Amino acid sequence: MNYESISYILRGKRRQKVLLCLDKPKTPKEIATQCKLSISNVSNALSELVRKGFVECLTPKAHTFKFYKLTAKGKKLTKVIKDRV
Repeated sequence: MNYESISYILRGKRRQKVLLCLDKPKTPKEIATQCKLSISNVSNALSELVRKGFVECLTPKAHTFKFYKLTAKGKKLTKVIKDRV
């Protein structure tokens, strides 16, 4: 695993919470409720995680109820992060 990626996640508590919350596909509202974060914080974190290739949107054309899930890269990173926290 790339230590740049590990560092990127560990530097952002919001990113870390969102990444670890995605054990199955979820909407931003579900993530916000589970992680006790605001929807805007979740949306920002998801955008960053999608840009880095750790998360993907399953319903990109939907205006509401977008579902997000971990990519293979995100799953590997999640395992490493769980071992560190």
